[in-house]
Amino acid sequence: MLITVLCLFALSVTEAQINKGRSLIGLSTSFGNINYGSDLMSLGFSTIKDKGNSIASFDPDVLKVTTLNLLPKFGYFIIDNLAVGLNMYIGTSTDKPKSGGKYNTTSFGLGPFIRYYISGSKVMPFFEISSLFGSETNKYEDPYSSSSNKNSLTSFGGGAGLAVKLGDKVTFDMTAGYNSTSEKAKQNNPNDIRTVQGTIAFKLGFTVLLGSN
Repeated sequence: MLITVLCLFALSVTEAQINKGRSLIGLSTSFGNINYGSDLMSLGFSTIKDKGNSIASFDPDVLKVTTLNLLPKFGYFIIDNLAVGLNMYIGTSTDKPKSGGKYNTTSFGLGPFIRYYISGSKVMPFFEISSLFGSETNKYEDPYSSSSNKNSLTSFGGGAGLAVKLGDKVTFDMTAGYNSTSEKAKQNNPNDIRTVQGTIAFKLGFTVLLGSN
């Protein structure tokens, strides 16, 4: 559906490129991260499986998750219509089960992205690939005990979308794509057990284009 829409818009718009030397600042939803911090503006449907090097079996049931997240970015156009830059993720969440106690999760990630726009006057199709590398700290507390653990996070993905111009410097972005995220405990994990999440998601956000053509 997205490719069809891209083709229709590409046939209907006049040419207008984003020149080399401009910058972009974006705030959009993230692909693939589960239960992280700023839960706004996205809708994703995920499957999660546990993997490891041990011959021990794991529960074959697949956990289905709906995710909501934010992801800021900054990029620079190294040539006309092609921007490279950095994604960043900072998140925090708190969970208080009815059974008592409290779970706190904080996370941070950073990684590169590449985005290429197809020239257009009102609507610009684009393609993007990105990655994210970071860590997550989970803490549990109740009146009798406390514990914590740290996980490493790695994420790779890409997609295609439409940037709808809201003025000379702001676009509303709609993206569809796929992302794979791996989460692995840093301590007491001799079998390299990790959770791998594959997400097909629809992503919304805003981008500010700095500089002028």
